[in-house]
Amino acid sequence: MPPRRHATRRLIAAATAVGGLALAGHGASATGPDRHDGIRAPREFSGIAWLATVRHHGPPGEEAPSQEVFLVCHDTRDNDAERDLPRLSLVKTPVDTDGIVVRELDVDFPDVPNDLESIARLPGRDQALLVESNADGDDPDPTIYLVAWDRKLRMRVVDSVPWPKTPEPHVNVEATGVAKVRGRDYFVYAERAEGSDTTRIHMTRLTVGREGGIVFGTEWTSIPFTAPEPPGARPASGLDIGAAGEVYVSSAYDPGDLGPFDSAVYHAADVRAGGPIGARLEPVAPPRQLARSSGLKVEGVALVDGSPPLFIGDDDEDYGGLLRQLRVTDPAVDRRTPAPTR
Repeated sequence: MPPRRHATRRLIAAATAVGGLALAGHGASATGPDRHDGIRAPREFSGIAWLATVRHHGPPGEEAPSQEVFLVCHDTRDNDAERDLPRLSLVKTPVDTDGIVVRELDVDFPDVPNDLESIARLPGRDQALLVESNADGDDPDPTIYLVAWDRKLRMRVVDSVPWPKTPEPHVNVEATGVAKVRGRDYFVYAERAEGSDTTRIHMTRLTVGREGGIVFGTEWTSIPFTAPEPPGARPASGLDIGAAGEVYVSSAYDPGDLGPFDSAVYHAADVRAGGPIGARLEPVAPPRQLARSSGLKVEGVALVDGSPPLFIGDDDEDYGGLLRQLRVTDPAVDRRTPAPTR
């Protein structure tokens, strides 16, 4: 891929409101759809993983602000129009009214990634799996990449392998995660399952070396997951796994590039010790809905160091990408969310 410049953008005005109104920001042009000299939204966030918390120095006597830093992937295709676009970005939460900070990354891949749709961080390690989706079968050889980063969050691709043989046909995967049980890692994924309200969550052993060497198990354990809401949604558009084994899954409704979108996030299952492969999936029945995001297409779910708060990344198609912390109304899940006062 040809070299690209790193790009940093601060979003200094609201480009899209949750209610669906497009608001013109400072300097935005309203002279027609072909003008691109105004503020533009960040590119779509198709997958997300938490990397670090950055603490800043504040004025004496005041609490220093901190930022959560996330790695996001973009579902860019390997075609003439998108081949040279970045596949990864760093996104930082706001510390002032300038909004989120987005820095597109120039990372050398062994080949051109096609439709990266999810990121699965390895618990306790500065490494993550970047996962190609298979794009409804358009990619004959989908790949899983291993990326590592240093203390300055500089990224490098360490290894890449083809998708393992899966327990059901590999069609379009947007939801992946890695769980750790008794010191062993387990790879978890779910098909997007377009056209159905039910998918299956699958899990197998995973072994990853510090400098590469990705080995998947050959035995799988699986459970069904049905998304009660929103109607007509893809039941699994994003996934993350908590330190205690909680499997959080987003479900998203996508009628087209301009929406209207709709999403929900669920506590869908738990990873527990035991079973033939050393860990098992236990469904949460019925799935516990943690949040509803009407108007947004959630494609990524991320915990901060394996625990709440819970963040979402959005791929709102022509509206661009969005990062938000969820207000989880279940105090058993998010103890940092204060209960409403009466």
